Amino acid sequence: MKKILGLILAFFCVFEVFAGDGLVFRDSPFEISAKTDGALLSAGVLLSGGDLILDNLLKVNRKTFDEDKNFDKSSVNAFDRFFMQDYNAGLNKIGGNAFLCSALAMPASVFCAVEKSEWKTVALMYAETLLIANGLKEFTKLAVTRYRPMCYFETGDSFSKYKDDGDFANSFISGHSTMAFAGASFAGYVFSEYFPESPWRYAVYAGGFSLAAATAAVRVMSGNHFVSDVAAGAAVGALTGFLVPRLHLKKNSVSDGGSAGGSVAGSSGSGGSVGKKADRKGQGSFFILPCGFFARVDF
Repeated sequence: MKKILGLILAFFCVFEVFAGDGLVFRDSPFEISAKTDGALLSAGVLLSGGDLILDNLLKVNRKTFDEDKNFDKSSVNAFDRFFMQDYNAGLNKIGGNAFLCSALAMPASVFCAVEKSEWKTVALMYAETLLIANGLKEFTKLAVTRYRPMCYFETGDSFSKYKDDGDFANSFISGHSTMAFAGASFAGYVFSEYFPESPWRYAVYAGGFSLAAATAAVRVMSGNHFVSDVAAGAAVGALTGFLVPRLHLKKNSVSDGGSAGGSVAGSSGSGGSVGKKADRKGQGSFFILPCGFFARVDF
């Protein structure tokens, strides 16, 4: 279901790309184009859509759990074996909540910070980031068979849902870590480009990567993944979250925000001051959204 929703989102993004010049924002550090976004969206749809077909329909590399199989812990490399844990349903839920905060709340903070006219640009870039990151991690799971740490413990039916759908053999790479780090990297980079002089850019980076790291740690502690699984997922996600918006950066973008004036025109008195500070140096208020809590600060 999540993959289908992702493809539906991609469809609307494609429509926005070819909708016309209304999506090219003069004062934005980023720009969208049919060439760049067409290539990125095509890659994302092919990756995520291809996985949907190969995994859900054709059931490629779908394993059947063998109750008689002997899972020998000594077959796991020493580093991963040292940290491997049995399945923990409670920690599994905590990891899911941390993942949602990192993948959704932190990027949402960027929407609250930028002008409304930038929402479509940010949404398009993040949709591309999610589609590509999701496709990369899903294709890796299809190509690599690795049993989850929980399989090496005698837990009975505690992870029966993994046995039923074959997910017990999809440990590499960690999907939660991939998407969490993609969201953290995207939020930090995009916010820093919009507001290069704002001290809050450090908070966005720190908040996002802290939540992403917590997600990765809990995925290990809950018995879902090995440390190498989450490390690989973090690398793929962080790189995707950086490269996608980076490819949208205007070639003549000025990092100090000294380009054309902002969209808020100063009139007189304090209004004139606001007008001068507009554009990429920031205006209005920024809402930090870690774990669903709102804190309003001005910058």
